[in-house]
Amino acid sequence: MLSLRGKMVSDTNFQFKDLISRMLVRRTWCQAPFYSSIASLRSRLNSADRRRGICTGTICVLILSLMPLGSAWSKGQPFEIHNAESRLYQGVWLVTALIDFRMSEEALAALDNGVALTFELQFRLDRVRRFWVDKKTATLEQRFELSYQPLSERYVVRNLNSGEQNSYATLFSALNGMGRIVDLPIIDASLLDADERYELALRAVLDQNTLPGPLRLVAFWSSGFRLESDWYVWMLNA
Repeated sequence: MLSLRGKMVSDTNFQFKDLISRMLVRRTWCQAPFYSSIASLRSRLNSADRRRGICTGTICVLILSLMPLGSAWSKGQPFEIHNAESRLYQGVWLVTALIDFRMSEEALAALDNGVALTFELQFRLDRVRRFWVDKKTATLEQRFELSYQPLSERYVVRNLNSGEQNSYATLFSALNGMGRIVDLPIIDASLLDADERYELALRAVLDQNTLPGPLRLVAFWSSGFRLESDWYVWMLNA
C-alpha cells in the first residue's frame, strides 16, 4: 500500500472520474481484457471512496494503468552492462562494473509520483566443468532503492544491503551513480578450490515484487516494468 504523501484529495470521486473520462477519450487503442480489469477496479474505487479519501499517489498509480501495453523499450535491453571485472584483494574477490540504467516512461511516471523503485544486481558464480554442465557455486544479490523526494526535489539512492544512501540533484546523476559499482565484495577466496576454474555472471533487473499492490497488477501486463539486462559473463581469474 502506498504511503500517504501530501494532502488528501478533496472531492476525489469527481476528480478521478473526470481524469478517467478525459484519458479514455484521447486513447485510440483497445485492449479488451485489460480494459475490463480497469473498469472493475474503477467500480470498486467508486464504492470505497465514499468511506475514505484517496491519496494523490494512489490516483496517479491508477492512471498509469491506462497506458497502452508494450509501449516501453522495443529495441534492445533497457538495462545494459557495459563492463565488469573482478580482482582478488586480501583474500576477497571484488567486482567493479559499469551499468547503464535506461528507464521506461511507465517507470519514470511511477517514480515521479512517489513510488520507490528497487533495482537488483544478481551475481551467479559457477564452477566450470569440462564434460558436464557448470555447477552453481554461489549467488549474491545487491539491491538499491531509488526514490524521488518532492520537497527537496532530489533523487535518493539507498543501498538496501548496507543502508548507505546518497542524494542527487538529477535523475541522470542518480542512475549514473547507481550504475557505477566499485570493488563490491563477492566471495572469500578460501571458499573456492584453487585448482578449479570459475565463471562469474551479472545481471541487473527492476524488482517488480516491491511495487505497490495495484501497480504490480499493471506490471504483470505491461512491458514498461519488465526492465532487465542480459547476463554479462566473465572468468574469475586469480
